[in-house]
Amino acid sequence: MVRTGAGAGKRPVVEAPASATLASLLAAVGDTLLRPLEAPLGLDVPVDELEILDPPHAVSAVPHTMLFGIGLSPDSPDAEATLRMAAKAGCTALVVKLHGEDPTGLRSRAREEGVALLAADDEVNWRHLDSLLSAVLSTRSGQSTTGDDGEWDDLFDLANATAAQLRGAVAIMDDRYRIIAYSTISGHPTDEARRQGILGREVPQAFRALHADPRLRQRPRPVRFTGHGALPRVAVGILAGRVVLGSLWVIDADRSLGPEEERTLQDAADLAALRLLRHRNSRDMARRAREQALRSALLGEELPHTGPLGSPGPGFVVAAFEHAEMESDVSEPEMAHIIELITSFAQVQHFRASAVQLDGVVYTLLPADPSTAGAVGRELAESVLERIRVLLGVRLRAGIGGHTPALSAVQRSRQEADAALGVLAHRGQDHAVADFQEVRADSFFLRLRADLDTFDEVRLVGLEAMREHDEHNGTEYTRTVYAYLRCLGDSARAAAEMYVHPNTLRYRIKRAGELFGIDLEDPDEALLLWLRLRLLH
Repeated sequence: MVRTGAGAGKRPVVEAPASATLASLLAAVGDTLLRPLEAPLGLDVPVDELEILDPPHAVSAVPHTMLFGIGLSPDSPDAEATLRMAAKAGCTALVVKLHGEDPTGLRSRAREEGVALLAADDEVNWRHLDSLLSAVLSTRSGQSTTGDDGEWDDLFDLANATAAQLRGAVAIMDDRYRIIAYSTISGHPTDEARRQGILGREVPQAFRALHADPRLRQRPRPVRFTGHGALPRVAVGILAGRVVLGSLWVIDADRSLGPEEERTLQDAADLAALRLLRHRNSRDMARRAREQALRSALLGEELPHTGPLGSPGPGFVVAAFEHAEMESDVSEPEMAHIIELITSFAQVQHFRASAVQLDGVVYTLLPADPSTAGAVGRELAESVLERIRVLLGVRLRAGIGGHTPALSAVQRSRQEADAALGVLAHRGQDHAVADFQEVRADSFFLRLRADLDTFDEVRLVGLEAMREHDEHNGTEYTRTVYAYLRCLGDSARAAAEMYVHPNTLRYRIKRAGELFGIDLEDPDEALLLWLRLRLLH
């Protein structure tokens, strides 16, 4: 069946019964997170894929894709250009955040192009939204979900079923205060605490003490909570034996939930425990698969398949983090917390980011194209360093490697990130970021110094004698020779740097040759001498 709508004469839309639709996606996540601004072809249009828009590059999505316009300003020319490209690619919808901007012009363009325009709440995390919609798509297409967030589909079903029975809004939390599922049935009373929790994907800080209530660790009865500037709630712990997996909450606005409803809530918690256990195992397996794949890529080992790390796209960049005070002991719990924060922060900023620890260094692998690799790595590194300094009082340094087009070449980007860390360590800089492209010369000389120090054949007796003479007699032969070589034999320029007359500089060079046997007329000897002096300085 082919259907057209306003502004869609140039693009037919073929219904695909097996696909999710805009209507089903909007119903699944609720209008708190996502609402339609324009739907020129209606809401019963298929959505098969989700894609992160990467401006200014052209839209390369397949038909029936929902585009996430991250960082796209609704009233900018880029937004309208994106809609035109989306229409040509056969995309179903574009999602933007308004941030108080007027979307009138963009809505008009959406009607003309026949592409749905959706507004995500300004405060919702893009990764959270992507995870929820991905789970719905996987369920509709009959695919299993093995990622970190793909397990939420059946928990959302459970939340909706429980909310329908109890006639109240339901939310399910895990043991880390994350809101992993919630009911999306309209008409149930709600409050600001629930809204903020859903938008932030976690229990608001002011309410965490309630979720740590020891009564939620016990059976058999649910616990009632009132006050705290929120609607009344009834909660029950989600337990597996003595292990607390999370909690299940329902808003009881009119305080009508009785013993029978409490039993329903307890049954729902038992079902949630089974599903959380199953999905926790699946999540752990997926995480281990990603970590192993990234570890292999960083070590230059052959990857049997690249699935755990996602599609290569335009390529990758490696960012490396290490404790700036490596001589001090870093406890295992502290390092584990640092790794967790770096991983979480990277995955929030970059949907397909991965992270792993190797030899005390935490590496993140970020998707990036050649023109933006350095900026992508630096943006993440600076944010991570400041966040960890504030939260833990720990000072890290970070090194950014170069762009690599494929996973098979990730090891080189890691080596470059390590080299950048080495330069920062040599300089004694902590809480700092270095891009390898900016410090490649310093890195080269550090490696050269280490290599030269291992060979007695390249020891320069004349240089050692000259330095010893300067130290004991207060002369400046070494500094003068270095300035002369650095200025490529330009006596006038070298003299200006030394604040002496050119004749004085030429006399010193002549005397250095007579006293220490230094021959600056021999290009090879001059090069070796310059290298040694450069490494000393």
